[in-house]
Amino acid sequence: MSDEKPLYFGHRKRLREKFRAVDRDGLSDYELLELLLSYAIPRYDTKPLAKRLIKQFGSFANVLDQEYDELESMKGLGENSSTLIKLVKAAIPQYFEPDSRTTPVLNSPEKVIDFIRAEIGNQKKEFFMLLCLNTTGRLIHKEIISKGTINQAHVYPREIIKTALLKNSSAIILVHNHPSGELKPSSHDEKLTSAMNEISSSLGIILHDHLIVSKDQAYSIKYGRVY
Repeated sequence: MSDEKPLYFGHRKRLREKFRAVDRDGLSDYELLELLLSYAIPRYDTKPLAKRLIKQFGSFANVLDQEYDELESMKGLGENSSTLIKLVKAAIPQYFEPDSRTTPVLNSPEKVIDFIRAEIGNQKKEFFMLLCLNTTGRLIHKEIISKGTINQAHVYPREIIKTALLKNSSAIILVHNHPSGELKPSSHDEKLTSAMNEISSSLGIILHDHLIVSKDQAYSIKYGRVY
């Protein structure tokens, strides 16, 4: 058996050294993906696979957004590779998830929107999230209340209020994503916002807003404003 290493070993070493020297700014999207895949596929030239993935799904970010079965439908990409890709996606919000001593203060629309876009802005199904805040606007709890189909999430006001009271919340923010990218609220969205505003106020909890979020924008149902 020959001990000679495949030609791509040298390329892979150079790519790794390039990343260590200049970080991600020095690598194209397919090179980042190529290097990532090399850790799941050690004995295969991952450059062509990385290029096919970018071409198929449109961007590095879109590759990370795919489901396991969609990733594994690509020839040459198996369970180890898809798991690594999804692990990286899961690690991104975890990196920004502060510990209990340094939870973020969400005291402006911009801060809230940056936070929630990272959480659910890119999801392909509709998610409904509750953010619970203390009197200073510091986040004390976040929770996915409902995971819906591609079109609708089922949300019950009593579940929202139950959680808000258990967490001793002074204020809450409701958030859900529209996978279609359309920010226009449904009549259900508007009725839920009105009902929650009335119920929470009667219990001494402020409803700061109900936001619809997409990958690039957010819409305030309470104030009728696009961010």
